[in-house]
Amino acid sequence: MTPAAPEAPTSGADSKEPAVIRGGRFPRSARLLSGSDYQRVMRGGNRVHTANLMLALHANPGGEPRLGLAVSRKRVRLAHERNRVKRVAREQFRLSRAELPGMDVVVLAKSGVDGLSMPELHRQMRQALNKASRKCAAS
Repeated sequence: MTPAAPEAPTSGADSKEPAVIRGGRFPRSARLLSGSDYQRVMRGGNRVHTANLMLALHANPGGEPRLGLAVSRKRVRLAHERNRVKRVAREQFRLSRAELPGMDVVVLAKSGVDGLSMPELHRQMRQALNKASRKCAAS
């Protein structure tokens, strides 16, 4: 019998820290799930742009940062490229969650994002999330 791995601490209802994303999963509590959530962010939020990405931001009534992804086939033709863009967006969001308290974020891909190298895609996503966190802090 192998010893059980220690579990990462998760946030409770009384904690101000976001839940830890464990085991490579992206929990439902960290995702935008309904169309009305996406519409609220897109209609009422601020926007942050980079050359190939746009982030829409809106205050989240629940307090925990949540991510939505809109990577259309019109902008990124190949499925494996769309999946790569979404994978990078989720990872960079996971690393930046502490700087985005109480914000809903929707990532939209612009034309040309599928031609970016992995380091450049990571750089643009980090740049967009840094701009978003500064915008959140200013408001």
